[in-house]
Amino acid sequence: MKPTLNETADMHSQITALATLLKLPVFCDYKSYTRVGNSTAEEIIYRLLFAQNCAREQNRYKYRIKNAAFPVVKTLDTFEFDQTRLPDLKKEIVMELATCAFIEDHSNVVALGNPGTGKSHLITALGIEAIIKGYTVKFRKAVDLVTQMAEAVSEKQLSRFIKNVNACDCLVIDELGYLSFDTAGASLLFQIFAARYETKSTMVTSNLAFSKWVGVLGNDEHMTSALVSRLIHKSVILNMNGEDYRLQKRRNQTQTEQEREKDEGRQPDGCQGSLGSLGSLPSAESVIPVRGDSRPCESGRVRGLPGE
Repeated sequence: MKPTLNETADMHSQITALATLLKLPVFCDYKSYTRVGNSTAEEIIYRLLFAQNCAREQNRYKYRIKNAAFPVVKTLDTFEFDQTRLPDLKKEIVMELATCAFIEDHSNVVALGNPGTGKSHLITALGIEAIIKGYTVKFRKAVDLVTQMAEAVSEKQLSRFIKNVNACDCLVIDELGYLSFDTAGASLLFQIFAARYETKSTMVTSNLAFSKWVGVLGNDEHMTSALVSRLIHKSVILNMNGEDYRLQKRRNQTQTEQEREKDEGRQPDGCQGSLGSLGSLPSAESVIPVRGDSRPCESGRVRGLPGE
């Protein structure tokens, strides 16, 4: 129904009614903006519009965060750049990625390293930065993405599913390498990478070096080589090999407890032997020998891929 001006009705009620109709909730509280000193009409209108725009941007941010489906929201200010624990991760490169210029360039980001080094945290934080800057992001664990695609195949909705996933500016695929896929599942994952090649950005985390991806992608050497080639053609590779953060934190906590018990004149409890074994864990390099450092990857094939 078209709103009409009723001069005999309460003006405040009409203003709030129109503001609600136009979805301008800040204007419903217009009186609080008219009580600021001797403001001119233009200043009052500006403050109202500015506040309304801030509220709208906040709502958009909340919607994009929800739509991204991050399991946990992580930010860059809580990520620990520890050169001792992560010697090959360069903070300046990460902060450059946080500008999200790579999304404008349709480039990719790949974080490789052994478990517990903060790969998911860092990639999620970069996704949050992208949302803050107005980009759309979707987060999917690799196994969940393949499962959803398999379900879409059974429902004859695969094309629609791929179109929906690839509508985002930046797709995050987490934990590629923890579980293996058969040839059919690997083929579905390949379709996502192929569809986004040079048109949208993708961020990937993996606990495996590229040379070992064939083992989790259906043991199909040709498809794995094609997938990796598309992924790294325009990409930044983050080498995140290092000590497991959770084990390091637990060991430090245990040492602190033992030192406190020693200062108090008590003997450490019987768990010393099991915790002491943490010191004999294999090094990151022996677990996953990722080549290179955190530098942009040049076009071309990846050393160590099948067929070389």
